[in-house]
Amino acid sequence: MKIAVYVEGQTELIFIREFLLRWYDYQISFRCYNLRDSDPPGHPTEYSYGDENADLFYEIVNVGNDTSVLSKAIKNAARYQNLGYSRIIVLRDMYCDDYHSEVLNRTISKQINDKFIAGAHNSIAQKGFEGFINCHFAIMEVEAWILGMGWFFEKLNPILTAKYIYESINLNIDRDPEVTEYHPANRLNDIYSLIGKTYGKHKDEVDTIMSCLYRQDFIDLLESDKCNSFREFKQSLTNEA
Repeated sequence: MKIAVYVEGQTELIFIREFLLRWYDYQISFRCYNLRDSDPPGHPTEYSYGDENADLFYEIVNVGNDTSVLSKAIKNAARYQNLGYSRIIVLRDMYCDDYHSEVLNRTISKQINDKFIAGAHNSIAQKGFEGFINCHFAIMEVEAWILGMGWFFEKLNPILTAKYIYESINLNIDRDPEVTEYHPANRLNDIYSLIGKTYGKHKDEVDTIMSCLYRQDFIDLLESDKCNSFREFKQSLTNEA
């Protein structure tokens, strides 16, 4: 089975790559590409692993732009069908300029979330790729999924207990970040500031975070009452309930 995954940036690419490796205990293959200013499949990145002839193969494509992830996937859908791919999974952040223009005081709105999701599904259906392209939004960013596994922060530094984080920056990591955090990447940076560091979506920062996460961490998140958008994305990505 071959599956294409289109994402908006490097953070999402690394997150998915590391999740797949852990979820399948490295019994998986994939190739990763940067699509910006290039024809498909794009420029290969350092993140590839395994053989395209494996039983389960993913092509992970970093489009490099949040607003064009879905349109790029739609544009290339027929090519992937001809190559025998079973589906395309699209992942983008809900956090974007279009969203900001819809809300007041930068608060999360379920109504607007549903509007964006419905709009994406309608675009797919209008182009005739319903059932082949599955579009998912991280609410509000993929960093929310990282915050949802906040128990790992003590691996970064023992001082970063849930109690210390709450008392220092008024962030309760036991709550659902998809409900409470409009800009999760900024909140992740707030946590980093407690140990004299910064988080800015850079490769080394994301790599360090993902190196602290194991399969059980993802299982615990899936079994929690947090980050439903991750649960839905994971089901689509792995075709597992």
